[in-house]
Amino acid sequence: MSSTRLVIGNKNISSWSMRPWLLLKHFGVPFEEVNVALYQRNTAEKLGPLSPSLKVPALIHHETTVWDSIAICEYVSEALLDGKGWPASPRKRATARSVCAEIHAEFPHLKKDWPMNCKATVKLFVSESIAEEIARVDAIWSCCRRKHGLGGEYLFGRFSIADCMYAPMAIAFKSYGAVLSAEAQRYADTLLAHPSVQDWIRQGQAEDEPGLALDFASNM
Repeated sequence: MSSTRLVIGNKNISSWSMRPWLLLKHFGVPFEEVNVALYQRNTAEKLGPLSPSLKVPALIHHETTVWDSIAICEYVSEALLDGKGWPASPRKRATARSVCAEIHAEFPHLKKDWPMNCKATVKLFVSESIAEEIARVDAIWSCCRRKHGLGGEYLFGRFSIADCMYAPMAIAFKSYGAVLSAEAQRYADTLLAHPSVQDWIRQGQAEDEPGLALDFASNM
């Protein structure tokens, strides 16, 4: 058994699971993947011994258990990557933490009405609230690329936790036909071309999830 285990949900829909998984994969950290199907009668029972919150994701590293995506990413960077999960520059690092905290706490309409679904390809109605949140994500991506992206293709140049946090949003935007500025679209395309992002999408599309199909009728 690996000294590092990551407990995740269904790859098709569990955006929060994807974030630390992508960080570990990108940096080549060996880990055991523990999959727990969500929204089943026995989901909580299976998560009981693995996650104190009874939610995914959770990271088990030796005797330490960490839950919540951003906390896991912080821990991985500190304990397993010698801080390389964040940009090296204090200024970049401060901004990266800020945009990660923003996606963690904000964008309620995108999270509810435009959730990540690797199997979805449908043009959704863009409400005023959704349009405002898409515009804010676009501004974050464009601004970070212009101000901090020198030296690489990602938000802060080289790949970081910030890119992990926004990867599921790039998948959702592609699934539902979001219209982005040219700069933001280039960044979204960069995320979607990442080999581990493509691997996650392929695995999510291959999952058999009875009872988990999303109803988009109210959004059409």
